[in-house]
Amino acid sequence: MNNIGKRIKELRKKNDLTQDRLAEYLGVTDKAVSKWECGMTMPDLALIVPLARVLHVSADELLSGKPAEIDERRAEFDSHCGRFTDYAKDEHYDLALQAVKEYPDDYKYLVWLAEVEMGMAYKPQYKEDASQEYSLQMMEHALNLNNLVIEECDDEKLRERAIWNAMQCCKRLKRLEEARKYAEMFPTVPPITRYRAMEMCLEGDLLLQHRQSMVDGKLNDLLRALSDIYWHAETPAPHIQAALDTTEAVLKSAIPDENYLGYYKFLCVVYQKRAEFSVADGDYDKAMEYVRVMLAYAKKIPRNTQKYTSGVLDGLNVDFSTNYLLPYLYIGLDDTNQSIYDQLRNRVMCMEKFASLREREDFKELIK
Repeated sequence: MNNIGKRIKELRKKNDLTQDRLAEYLGVTDKAVSKWECGMTMPDLALIVPLARVLHVSADELLSGKPAEIDERRAEFDSHCGRFTDYAKDEHYDLALQAVKEYPDDYKYLVWLAEVEMGMAYKPQYKEDASQEYSLQMMEHALNLNNLVIEECDDEKLRERAIWNAMQCCKRLKRLEEARKYAEMFPTVPPITRYRAMEMCLEGDLLLQHRQSMVDGKLNDLLRALSDIYWHAETPAPHIQAALDTTEAVLKSAIPDENYLGYYKFLCVVYQKRAEFSVADGDYDKAMEYVRVMLAYAKKIPRNTQKYTSGVLDGLNVDFSTNYLLPYLYIGLDDTNQSIYDQLRNRVMCMEKFASLREREDFKELIK
């Protein structure tokens, strides 16, 4: 009895706790803590686990005095578990398989293995043809693992991750109705967010800036959703044209002085599409007008902290140095280490859609 009392006292002091504070955490009196440390009484059995948590040790270590052995094997698996860039590598797959074999009750490793198998299914040699037997087998097995986590795991974050994975598996397997069932599992109303919590703690100008930041994020989401409508379009159908026009109208309404700052990126994409449509229609003069506007907007995109000067975002300072990517990139064509102006200039020089403009003198003058 005296030994555990000594350990409680040592650990309490190690964690910089007074007897009063420890008693407060556990819902007992400071006299009770004093009696434990003097060896006069023992903590109730029901208090052992919460006492160990407060003192940052395991219950076994509290009772025995022996430090818990570090599970080096689990630590090795954990060090690889979140490295998504390795998920399509054979050796990473073998490691995930071994983790599940050695710790079959750890749902984190089941999700890991499922995600690795999803990555393996998308290896380049299988990516083009969804009927490849290997790819389908990997996706099917990954779906089964995700379903196991969904059905049995109590960790909501892991479950949500598994639901998302299962939805992606079904989409890859072309079982869209089943994929929609997984999509419906996500909550429509999230729990309290950091934004809402912070809103309750701010006043005056800080509260206004906080809300403007929220609007800034939602405006980005809206413009990206609109760009999803027109980005892959080959012809300017009415709804495509409406999406292009709405993008400009929304920005004009939100930022009436047209000092769009970071939103010039979306306008660059709008005018790239307008130029593509004009080239397809054979209206090269109009296409050149759109290319000029696109490149002029690209030059205005900031790479430092700047302030919006009108509209709903008036006075909001935004750091643009860490977000300097176009809404959509051409893999193998866009060099994201270059300025957006140079990326777009490279597009019109290299994309086949603009080939008809390359012999024009005004085009050569514009991009030189």
